Amino acid sequence: MKFVMPKIKMPQVKVPVQLSRAIGRMQLTLKRNDSAIMTGVGIAGMLGTVVLACRATAKMPELVSDHERLLKNLHDMEASVDAGEEIYVQDENGADITPMTENDIRHEKVQIYAFIAKDYIRTYLPAVALGMASTGCIVYGHTLEHRKYLGAVEAYTGAMGLLDAYRERVKEKYGEDVDKELRYGLKHDILEGETVNENGKKKKTKEDILTLDGGEPGQYARVFDERNHYWEKSPEFTMMFLKAQQNKFQHLLNTRGYVFLNEVYDALGFEMTSTGGLVGWLQNPEDQPTNYISFGLFDYDNPKTRLFINGKTNAVLLDFNVDGVIIDRLPA
Repeated sequence: MKFVMPKIKMPQVKVPVQLSRAIGRMQLTLKRNDSAIMTGVGIAGMLGTVVLACRATAKMPELVSDHERLLKNLHDMEASVDAGEEIYVQDENGADITPMTENDIRHEKVQIYAFIAKDYIRTYLPAVALGMASTGCIVYGHTLEHRKYLGAVEAYTGAMGLLDAYRERVKEKYGEDVDKELRYGLKHDILEGETVNENGKKKKTKEDILTLDGGEPGQYARVFDERNHYWEKSPEFTMMFLKAQQNKFQHLLNTRGYVFLNEVYDALGFEMTSTGGLVGWLQNPEDQPTNYISFGLFDYDNPKTRLFINGKTNAVLLDFNVDGVIIDRLPA
């Protein structure tokens, strides 16, 4: 007779879409904050380690008293054996069996020291175990954060490579002027004014200039104008300050070997950025035997190079010639 197993149809449980999305968002939140969570767990564990260690230390006076008593008995037996006295080994009922020898004393000493060590280990084991687990959590949290950091640097480097390639194609097809207009968000504007000739006659003038189309210029470039607390009314003083800073950081690049863009931002009174801590200048890179720092200082006396001017005659556009991401290229 052939036995056939009956087919059992398992019931299908449909999870509501809203619930599944909520679970997905929760998983994504945990994934995004996993390094912070692991680090927080590790710090909390360290606090617990301190508490457990304090509790274990509070038990030590009683343990030490018992251990001192055992060691005193051991030393008394050693002294008695050395003096020629007979000390008998006793059975479970307390009856004397055989006299103890030096080997018996040594065996007893090993057992007593093993018992004392076991007491210490048993007392402090919870604190040690929790401390090791907490350290592991902190190290693992740092590892997760380091992986995210390397991923961000790699993604940023790749994006910058694509942007540089795109800009090169724009330059080849349309020229550097169009590249600057697109890069800084510039637009053509008419600057109206008037001049006085030798005879004292006034003549109205119109000049086609480039101005900044609102906001700050793109990426690393910054506008140094009256909004900066290092700004001076005198264009000469402004240019002297900027050139002095450029020379200072060039010297730092030559002596230290690297300069981060955030260091330059901070020295010039600009707000530091997250990308400014990744990019900068590196001396003697593999693809360039020598390197220099340039702020891209424009001639403030030429209105065509005052790309964002509307009456601010001493404003300067600073375009920093960074080498790109250097944080992963620094020597170990």
